[in-house]
Amino acid sequence: MVRLVIIEDLPIVLEGIKLLINNVDDFQIVGEYRNGQDFVADMANLEVDVVLTDIDMPIMDGVTATKMALSVNPELKIIALSMYNDRKYYYEMVTAGAKGFVLKQSPTDKLENAIREVYKGGNYFSEELLRSVIIDMQNIEDQIIDERKKFLKLTERESKLLDLVCQGLTNKELADKLFVSVRTIETTKSRLMEKTNTRNNAGLIIWAIKNKVVVI
Repeated sequence: MVRLVIIEDLPIVLEGIKLLINNVDDFQIVGEYRNGQDFVADMANLEVDVVLTDIDMPIMDGVTATKMALSVNPELKIIALSMYNDRKYYYEMVTAGAKGFVLKQSPTDKLENAIREVYKGGNYFSEELLRSVIIDMQNIEDQIIDERKKFLKLTERESKLLDLVCQGLTNKELADKLFVSVRTIETTKSRLMEKTNTRNNAGLIIWAIKNKVVVI
Protein backbone atom coordinates (compact mmCIF):
# COMPACT_ATOMS: atom_id res chain seq x y z
CA MET A 1 0.00 0.00 0.00
CA VAL A 2 1.35 3.42 -0.99
CA ARG A 3 0.46 6.01 1.66
CA LEU A 4 -0.15 9.48 0.26
CA VAL A 5 -0.53 13.03 1.52
CA ILE A 6 -2.07 15.77 -0.63
CA ILE A 7 -1.25 19.45 -0.06
CA GLU A 8 -3.58 21.64 -2.12
CA ASP A 9 -5.33 24.89 -1.22
CA LEU A 10 -8.10 24.78 -3.85
CA PRO A 11 -10.97 22.48 -2.74
CA ILE A 12 -12.13 21.66 -6.27
CA VAL A 13 -8.61 20.62 -7.31
CA LEU A 14 -8.16 18.64 -4.09
CA GLU A 15 -11.38 16.71 -4.67
CA GLY A 16 -10.35 15.93 -8.24
CA ILE A 17 -6.99 14.53 -7.14
CA LYS A 18 -8.65 12.49 -4.39
CA LEU A 19 -11.08 11.03 -6.91
CA LEU A 20 -8.21 9.89 -9.12
CA ILE A 21 -6.25 8.37 -6.24
CA ASN A 22 -9.23 6.64 -4.64
CA ASN A 23 -9.75 4.72 -7.88
CA VAL A 24 -6.39 2.96 -7.43
CA ASP A 25 -6.65 -0.06 -5.12
CA ASP A 26 -3.20 0.10 -3.51
CA PHE A 27 -3.15 3.88 -2.94
CA GLN A 28 -4.26 5.26 0.42
CA ILE A 29 -4.67 8.94 1.34
CA VAL A 30 -3.46 9.42 4.91
CA GLY A 31 -3.57 13.21 5.05
CA GLU A 32 -4.95 16.35 3.36
CA TYR A 33 -3.64 19.87 3.94
CA ARG A 34 -4.42 23.33 2.57
CA ASN A 35 -0.86 24.67 2.93
CA GLY A 36 2.68 23.48 3.53
CA GLN A 37 2.90 24.80 7.07
CA ASP A 38 0.08 22.60 8.36
CA PHE A 39 1.67 19.54 6.76
CA VAL A 40 5.14 20.21 8.17
CA ALA A 41 3.66 20.80 11.63
CA ASP A 42 1.83 17.46 11.47
CA MET A 43 4.65 15.33 10.06
CA ALA A 44 5.43 13.67 13.39
CA ASN A 45 1.92 12.19 13.41
CA LEU A 46 2.09 10.78 9.88
CA GLU A 47 3.33 7.63 8.23
CA VAL A 48 3.56 8.68 4.60
CA ASP A 49 5.42 7.41 1.53
CA VAL A 50 4.68 10.02 -1.14
CA VAL A 51 3.57 13.64 -0.85
CA LEU A 52 1.67 15.38 -3.65
CA THR A 53 2.03 19.12 -3.18
CA ASP A 54 0.78 22.22 -4.90
CA ILE A 55 3.43 24.90 -5.42
CA ASP A 56 1.76 28.30 -5.18
CA MET A 57 -0.10 28.26 -1.84
CA PRO A 58 -0.82 30.74 0.96
CA ILE A 59 1.03 30.73 4.31
CA MET A 60 3.75 28.33 3.09
CA ASP A 61 4.39 27.46 -0.55
CA GLY A 62 5.40 24.10 -1.96
CA VAL A 63 9.07 25.00 -2.35
CA THR A 64 9.49 25.96 1.31
CA ALA A 65 7.39 23.01 2.47
CA THR A 66 9.53 20.61 0.43
CA LYS A 67 12.75 21.95 1.92
CA MET A 68 11.43 21.80 5.47
CA ALA A 69 9.83 18.37 5.09
CA LEU A 70 13.01 16.84 3.68
CA SER A 71 15.09 18.40 6.44
CA VAL A 72 12.90 16.46 8.89
CA ASN A 73 12.64 13.28 6.81
CA PRO A 74 15.22 13.03 3.98
CA GLU A 75 13.67 9.75 2.78
CA LEU A 76 10.32 11.39 2.02
CA LYS A 77 9.34 11.38 -1.65
CA ILE A 78 7.69 14.53 -2.96
CA ILE A 79 5.88 15.17 -6.25
CA ALA A 80 4.95 18.70 -7.30
CA LEU A 81 1.48 19.21 -8.73
CA SER A 82 1.93 21.88 -11.37
CA MET A 83 0.01 24.18 -13.67
CA TYR A 84 1.62 25.33 -16.93
CA ASN A 85 2.30 28.77 -15.45
CA ASP A 86 4.27 27.19 -12.58
CA ARG A 87 7.28 26.63 -14.86
CA LYS A 88 9.14 29.41 -13.06
CA TYR A 89 9.12 27.22 -9.93
CA TYR A 90 10.45 24.12 -11.71
CA TYR A 91 14.12 24.62 -10.84
CA GLU A 92 13.31 25.72 -7.29
CA MET A 93 11.29 22.57 -6.65
CA VAL A 94 13.92 20.27 -8.15
CA THR A 95 16.64 22.01 -6.13
CA ALA A 96 14.49 21.72 -3.01
CA GLY A 97 14.38 17.95 -3.54
CA ALA A 98 11.15 17.14 -5.40
CA LYS A 99 11.36 13.83 -7.25
CA GLY A 100 8.58 14.48 -9.71
CA PHE A 101 6.47 17.06 -11.52
CA VAL A 102 2.96 16.26 -12.72
CA LEU A 103 0.52 18.62 -14.39
CA LYS A 104 -2.75 18.91 -12.51
CA GLN A 105 -4.55 18.33 -15.80
CA SER A 106 -2.86 14.94 -16.24
CA PRO A 107 -5.07 11.86 -16.70
CA THR A 108 -5.25 9.17 -14.02
CA ASP A 109 -2.66 6.89 -15.59
CA LYS A 110 0.04 9.58 -15.63
CA LEU A 111 -0.52 10.51 -12.00
CA GLU A 112 -0.51 6.84 -11.06
CA ASN A 113 2.69 6.22 -13.04
CA ALA A 114 4.34 9.21 -11.38
CA ILE A 115 3.45 8.01 -7.88
CA ARG A 116 4.64 4.46 -8.55
CA GLU A 117 7.90 5.58 -10.16
CA VAL A 118 8.77 8.00 -7.36
CA TYR A 119 7.68 5.49 -4.71
CA LYS A 120 10.19 3.00 -6.16
CA GLY A 121 12.97 5.58 -5.87
CA GLY A 122 12.86 7.01 -9.38
CA ASN A 123 11.92 10.37 -10.86
CA TYR A 124 8.96 11.40 -12.97
CA PHE A 125 8.49 14.63 -14.88
CA SER A 126 5.51 15.44 -17.06
CA GLU A 127 6.42 15.29 -20.76
CA GLU A 128 4.37 18.41 -21.48
CA LEU A 129 6.12 20.39 -18.77
CA LEU A 130 9.57 19.16 -19.78
CA ARG A 131 8.88 20.16 -23.37
CA SER A 132 7.91 23.69 -22.37
CA VAL A 133 10.90 23.99 -20.01
CA ILE A 134 13.26 22.91 -22.80
CA ILE A 135 11.74 25.54 -25.09
CA ASP A 136 12.20 28.16 -22.36
CA MET A 137 15.82 27.10 -21.89
CA GLN A 138 16.45 27.25 -25.64
CA ASN A 139 14.95 30.75 -25.82
CA ILE A 140 17.15 31.90 -22.94
CA GLU A 141 20.20 30.30 -24.54
CA ASP A 142 19.42 32.00 -27.86
CA GLN A 143 19.12 35.36 -26.09
CA ILE A 144 22.48 34.86 -24.36
CA ILE A 145 24.14 33.93 -27.66
CA ASP A 146 22.66 37.00 -29.40
CA GLU A 147 23.92 39.23 -26.58
CA ARG A 148 27.40 37.70 -26.79
CA LYS A 149 27.52 38.30 -30.53
CA LYS A 150 26.55 41.94 -30.05
CA PHE A 151 29.17 42.32 -27.33
CA LEU A 152 31.79 40.85 -29.66
CA LYS A 153 30.62 43.32 -32.33
CA LEU A 154 29.69 40.77 -34.97
CA THR A 155 27.40 42.02 -37.71
CA GLU A 156 24.24 40.11 -38.55
CA ARG A 157 25.85 38.71 -41.71
CA GLU A 158 29.00 37.68 -39.81
CA SER A 159 26.91 36.01 -37.11
CA LYS A 160 24.92 34.03 -39.65
CA LEU A 161 28.07 33.05 -41.53
CA LEU A 162 29.73 31.89 -38.31
CA ASP A 163 26.72 29.71 -37.46
CA LEU A 164 26.89 28.05 -40.87
CA VAL A 165 30.68 27.63 -40.80
CA CYS A 166 30.24 25.73 -37.54
CA GLN A 167 27.93 23.37 -39.41
CA GLY A 168 30.80 22.46 -41.73
CA LEU A 169 29.54 24.11 -44.93
CA THR A 170 31.96 24.87 -47.78
CA ASN A 171 32.25 28.36 -49.30
CA LYS A 172 30.06 27.27 -52.23
CA GLU A 173 27.44 25.85 -49.86
CA LEU A 174 27.61 29.02 -47.77
CA ALA A 175 27.08 31.15 -50.85
CA ASP A 176 24.08 29.08 -51.95
CA LYS A 177 22.61 29.17 -48.46
CA LEU A 178 22.96 32.94 -48.07
CA PHE A 179 22.14 33.76 -51.72
CA VAL A 180 25.40 35.63 -52.31
CA SER A 181 28.53 35.05 -54.36
CA VAL A 182 31.48 32.97 -53.22
CA ARG A 183 33.55 36.18 -53.37
CA THR A 184 31.19 37.82 -50.85
CA ILE A 185 31.53 34.80 -48.57
CA GLU A 186 35.32 35.00 -48.78
CA THR A 187 35.28 38.73 -47.98
CA THR A 188 32.91 38.33 -45.02
CA LYS A 189 34.86 35.35 -43.72
CA SER A 190 38.10 37.32 -44.00
CA ARG A 191 36.64 40.14 -41.85
CA LEU A 192 35.34 37.56 -39.41
CA MET A 193 38.75 35.92 -39.08
CA GLU A 194 40.35 39.32 -38.54
CA LYS A 195 37.89 40.14 -35.74
CA THR A 196 38.37 36.76 -34.08
CA ASN A 197 42.12 36.55 -34.68
CA THR A 198 41.77 33.21 -36.47
CA ARG A 199 43.18 31.88 -39.75
CA ASN A 200 40.79 29.21 -41.01
CA ASN A 201 37.44 27.47 -40.52
CA ALA A 202 38.78 25.27 -37.74
CA GLY A 203 40.00 28.34 -35.89
CA LEU A 204 36.60 30.02 -36.31
CA ILE A 205 34.79 26.99 -34.94
CA ILE A 206 37.11 26.74 -31.92
CA TRP A 207 36.71 30.47 -31.29
CA ALA A 208 32.91 30.20 -31.51
CA ILE A 209 32.83 27.33 -29.02
CA LYS A 210 35.21 29.02 -26.58
CA ASN A 211 33.18 32.23 -26.68
CA LYS A 212 29.87 30.33 -26.46
CA VAL A 213 28.29 32.02 -29.46
CA VAL A 214 27.07 28.79 -31.05
CA VAL A 215 25.24 25.72 -29.80
CA ILE A 216 27.00 22.53 -30.87
